[in-house]
Amino acid sequence: MLGSTRIVQVLWQFREPVPLHALQAEWHRLNRGRLSRRAVASALPGARRSWIQAHNDEALDVTEVPLTDHTMTDWTDRQVSAPLPAGSGSLWRLAAAPYDGGSLVSLTVPHFCCDGLGIFGAIGSGRDPAERTTPSPAGDALDLAGQLAEAALATARWLPRTLASPAARARIGAALKSPTAGTTPPAAPRFFSSAIAEVDATQWQNRAEASGGTVNSLFVEIAANLVRTAVRGGTDIPVDIGIPMTLRRSEHDPRANALVVLPLTVPGGPASYTDLRPTRQATKKLLRSAGEHSSTLVPEALWHLLPGGLAHRLKNPGAQQTDVVASNFGQVPHTVAKFAERQAAGVALRTMNVPGVLPDKARLRASLCLVRNGDLMTVTATGMPDHFGDSASLRRLVDEELTAWGLPPHRWWGATTHRAKEA
Repeated sequence: MLGSTRIVQVLWQFREPVPLHALQAEWHRLNRGRLSRRAVASALPGARRSWIQAHNDEALDVTEVPLTDHTMTDWTDRQVSAPLPAGSGSLWRLAAAPYDGGSLVSLTVPHFCCDGLGIFGAIGSGRDPAERTTPSPAGDALDLAGQLAEAALATARWLPRTLASPAARARIGAALKSPTAGTTPPAAPRFFSSAIAEVDATQWQNRAEASGGTVNSLFVEIAANLVRTAVRGGTDIPVDIGIPMTLRRSEHDPRANALVVLPLTVPGGPASYTDLRPTRQATKKLLRSAGEHSSTLVPEALWHLLPGGLAHRLKNPGAQQTDVVASNFGQVPHTVAKFAERQAAGVALRTMNVPGVLPDKARLRASLCLVRNGDLMTVTATGMPDHFGDSASLRRLVDEELTAWGLPPHRWWGATTHRAKEA
């Protein structure tokens, strides 16, 4: 649809080198878990696909040449760009390289297999035998019957409200119209620049509370400010921020993909560093009004039964049609922070479009991810080079934004600001 594949990448930094045998053992452990599975079609039309255990054909990749502050970005970008085609045996990719006396480890997974929270659960799942599903005609029939019943009930509740709402009918009508063929050549994909910064978690919390906000509303405002400055140029054009909301019912929910992206519109203008209450209240209102069906224009149970082309048109635009996505993944689970039987000094997560975002098809200009690992908040920012420049320029913008909030940033790399990890 948008000419690119979205990849989730987890990065670990270790103070000491991770030996080859430990990486090999970790690869085999991951291959026993939920990362190594593939979807198979049901035998009965209309029933949902099933996950079955599979073997990952993508071998462990270990680089012997040490990375430097100048080569690290290229290496991480090469990992995220390595092909993991849908339907192939390359399910995920684990790679490692020496860096700064220790090791840097990368895990990349296609977003259609796992979202950011899903990958955290999948990383930990290899410690236990993977759940194995064997599709059967009887199971497919039971699944289809359940879907039909759920769709009928949901449609019965939804249809009267929709018929009585001119706005809702107009949205669906516009979505069903055939898109007009473009007359200009398509734009080249833009591979986003990247920057990673660490901030003291207590300072982040204190700054958010002093401004009438929360950890998350401060993060959302930082994302908005980067767009206000680099994309909008301080004009009054509002900024649309994609706020991912999990549909998981508990931390034990095994669903690989269970996030919907909700659009939050905030004012444009110059960057703001004072009152977080409007952003906090707007975010709470948005999340309170959302539900399981926020990703589709019709009840999701009905949407799953529609033909592919029709279902595609009746899906809400999602992350690609916002200016920036702000994904707060919260605390890094201990099963992720401890990788290859070693405690990581740093953990970061980013999502990337490969080969890049098509600027004439998608509005997305930046994407930010936030995780907490121990006493550190780690912000990963990616941005379209047309607006944010190369990775060095983006790092300066992120540093300036965090500094303006009174949050001294420490980058993962960079000769002038790299902070040595304390033991």
